[in-house]
Amino acid sequence: MFRRLFGFRGQSREYLNDGRLEDVIALIQVLGLDEHTHRGENALKAALGERPASSESWCAVAEHHPEFFRVYPGRSGPAVALIARHLTGSGDDGPVLKPEYIHGLVEAAIRIHQGQLQRKQILRATWAVVLFGLLPSLGSIAAALITRAK
Repeated sequence: MFRRLFGFRGQSREYLNDGRLEDVIALIQVLGLDEHTHRGENALKAALGERPASSESWCAVAEHHPEFFRVYPGRSGPAVALIARHLTGSGDDGPVLKPEYIHGLVEAAIRIHQGQLQRKQILRATWAVVLFGLLPSLGSIAAALITRAK
């Protein structure tokens, strides 16, 4: 209900999870520069050396960011692909993306993160204004009721 009041209905907040931006950037780089277009969870763990900081798996990170990734059924479980690379139609071992293109995708992720952070800050400031505007009014009403009850 409160999100509707302030115009935040249906807007994603995924980038506000701790470590999410870093995980998305890591996935963009690996999936854009790896020799394979589609990578499963184990291959992503091997390439990145660890599990993501913001989720239980790399596939879960990809599922929460359809602006960059798609998760497809693979031979041994789900496989993740960077949309820009999957759509080249060159199969599983297509050409890697150019560093300039990867840079553009990373910049887009950073801009989305900044936008979500800014919306969060605006919402906090709005609530602060509302609360500080209402508290004195409530105090005045309470004082009036108390003096009236005497």
